[in-house]
Amino acid sequence: MVEVDPLVIAGLVALFGIGTVVGARKPYGRYKTITDIMTDSEGIDAPGEETTLRGPVSVTDPAVPERPPPEPADETDDPAALWAWRVRRKVNTGGDRSGTRWKTVESGLSVGDFTVEQDWEHVEVDGEWLTDAETGDETDDPFDSPNLYLGDPEKSVPLGELDPLNRLLERLGVTGDDGMLSDWEFTVSAGRKTMTPDRYQATVIRDGDELLVRGELVETADGYALRGTDETPLRVVVGRLEEKSERLRAEALKRALFGVGLILVGGAVALTAL
Repeated sequence: MVEVDPLVIAGLVALFGIGTVVGARKPYGRYKTITDIMTDSEGIDAPGEETTLRGPVSVTDPAVPERPPPEPADETDDPAALWAWRVRRKVNTGGDRSGTRWKTVESGLSVGDFTVEQDWEHVEVDGEWLTDAETGDETDDPFDSPNLYLGDPEKSVPLGELDPLNRLLERLGVTGDDGMLSDWEFTVSAGRKTMTPDRYQATVIRDGDELLVRGELVETADGYALRGTDETPLRVVVGRLEEKSERLRAEALKRALFGVGLILVGGAVALTAL
């Protein structure tokens, strides 16, 4: 029987804890950005200044997603200003294949030509900057972008038939969009793969929807425009800022506390082994 040095186990646990603490910096950074936006005054400032606008959008050239959405995810013909989507797949984790997690396997961001109404002015938003900023690995997740604060996807549609267990639970009203446990889904595995179908998830901002955008205000021949720069990235926020701020703060705190706990466990194991 192979014996494992307790100090090795302690080191691995502590190392994982350190990684978890470092990972908490990402949601904390997003939380700080949201709190900064919350303190900004909304309205049209002087050109060249960082400006925060909030108002209904007016679409002149609609966004078209690279991947056509499944029918249940596209229930209206209103033109889209912004279309963020991803495909999530439930995969097994760990060598013993005892756990599962959702993984983004495909995603995209499409931004059309649109304006935001503020103080009776229609301010154009530089959508090209947003899509250029997201250019990179094709599996980049727009719902985890530092420039987009979209919250949870508005639509989540299975790309295939549910397994018999989940289909029964949804029919009984236990799971599903209107079920008592709407966020739950039981996983059935077959070898390394799960029988849970992939999910198409999307958030679409359409003509008339309210949007908050922060960037650098410039004046063009056609009027005001909001753009992003290296010094002043373009930020897009959907929904209530207070809810997003609290959620990001809680996520950062949870990760940090969990990481510190692992570091303490690793230290305790190391001390008992000495």
